[in-house]
Amino acid sequence: MKPLFLLTLGMVLSAALHAEEVRRTPLILSQGGTPEEPAVFDGEGLIIDLGIDITAQDWIQAGDVWTSRGPLPGHPPREDTQRAGLFIDEVPIIIVRDRAAEQQAEEAKPIVYLAPKALHPGQMGWTEDGSLYFRWPAEKKPGEARIIQPSPGLTSGVVIACSHITVRNVTAMHAANDGFNIHGHRVGIRLENVRALSNGDEGISAHETVQMDVADSEIAWNGSSAGGVADVNDSVTSYTNCELHHNRNAALFFDGKSHRVTDCLIHHQERDIVIRGKDVVVETSGNVWRKEE
Repeated sequence: MKPLFLLTLGMVLSAALHAEEVRRTPLILSQGGTPEEPAVFDGEGLIIDLGIDITAQDWIQAGDVWTSRGPLPGHPPREDTQRAGLFIDEVPIIIVRDRAAEQQAEEAKPIVYLAPKALHPGQMGWTEDGSLYFRWPAEKKPGEARIIQPSPGLTSGVVIACSHITVRNVTAMHAANDGFNIHGHRVGIRLENVRALSNGDEGISAHETVQMDVADSEIAWNGSSAGGVADVNDSVTSYTNCELHHNRNAALFFDGKSHRVTDCLIHHQERDIVIRGKDVVVETSGNVWRKEE
């Protein structure tokens, strides 16, 4: 991949990539501009895909329930059920623990996953020896789609670690954590024409005192128990002319300071916007929400 370079005119950071190039490592942006001259990172179609294709594993197949033959490298049993643990093509597979069995167990704080036979479509767990098992989602036929393991650990696809930067034309997918992750006191963040698809946690997530605007972007198939977007703490964010669909739970989850959603299309979602906290301010206008497209 060609190196990033800095153009003094307009503080433009260019990826210098041809369209649809795929990168297998996270993108960390740490050099911003100023309020008058924000830096610009134009990915020109860059795809950050952190997924590991494990379709060719020697799976034990029992109808639509498949089990690995022993632990999968880099994918040990996970206590956290907030994030998806697997993807079948674009569809997130949800980790499910058997809470009733855990409460009845004599062992202190045991982790018990729902038994294979009790799984609903699109759910997964681990056996005591660390083997992973899952039931194929209803929209996928067993053996006719890719099985994708998220990146090890809690890596995010794109990490924005600076202020006053515009990020354009980048797709982030199959990260174990967020597609686009922003922490700290970051202001002047703008995402344009990005796609956050099939990430283990949120597609886009602003934390702490982040100020961010997102426009003309797609957030879909993300596996967080909160939603496709989760902006929290004291964040101030806006979403304009975006499409959100097929995310687990809500399209947008807000527990930050203030948020605005304008002219967005939301479809194939259990819920559109979830607001947590009585002091959270959310303004909406011109949005279209429909359960089926």
